[in-house]
Amino acid sequence: MAETTTAPRATRGSRAGRVALGGVGVLGELLITAGVLLGLFVVWQLWWTSVEAKDEAQTLMTDFHQTLPEAPRVAGELRTDEPPVPEAVAPGEMFGVLVVPEWYGRTDNAMPILEGTTQSVLDKAAAGHYTETQQVGEVGNFALAGHRRSHGNSFRYVNELEPGDQVVVETGNAWYVYEVTGHEVVLPTQVEVVAPVPNEPGAVPTERLLTLTTCHSPTLGEYGNSHRWITYARFVGWMDRADGMPESVLSDPAVL
Repeated sequence: MAETTTAPRATRGSRAGRVALGGVGVLGELLITAGVLLGLFVVWQLWWTSVEAKDEAQTLMTDFHQTLPEAPRVAGELRTDEPPVPEAVAPGEMFGVLVVPEWYGRTDNAMPILEGTTQSVLDKAAAGHYTETQQVGEVGNFALAGHRRSHGNSFRYVNELEPGDQVVVETGNAWYVYEVTGHEVVLPTQVEVVAPVPNEPGAVPTERLLTLTTCHSPTLGEYGNSHRWITYARFVGWMDRADGMPESVLSDPAVL
């Protein structure tokens, strides 16, 4: 009679091993899925939000310019007398365009200026005006905030501005030209950078200044949020829209 054999029964250890291997496999799949989702989130956060924001910003600027007479495309002469100061607008409303000629070819160097610095304002690829600071052209500090990454990357290249570079504000009536004087990196709690005299709370202002603020990290640069990058500029002149455009704007194809 032929002998019969039976397969050895799986030991408790081998069953536990298969369970453990199965668990590792499931964990691996979960990690891969999480990685894919994280990658998609990064794409959405850094790319798609900017696409949407830039479209919205362009629409805002187009609508704004359609309400204005076209400025003559000639280089006007800067005036150094008392500039006009526009009236304050309601939160969220647009009252001008910020132009940074040095950023042309790197990013959208013209963007709407909206009143306020809420997330809904900055997410429109806009420069947001700190409501507690002075108006453009006014003695004191005209302070603006903008995203450095995502939602249009409005101030992405702020760190490349050097003393003497121009920052221009266009309103319905005039152009205001400021020149960069310097920068510093501060903590988010150092709100005195937007005081009428930056870093001197309570001091009486005598100059017309502009301050740009955005996120920064000493270790991650433009991707970080632990600090703030602050760029300072001083008013150098203005001109009526009817007289032409600042030369730096006139030579900028993005504006024309």
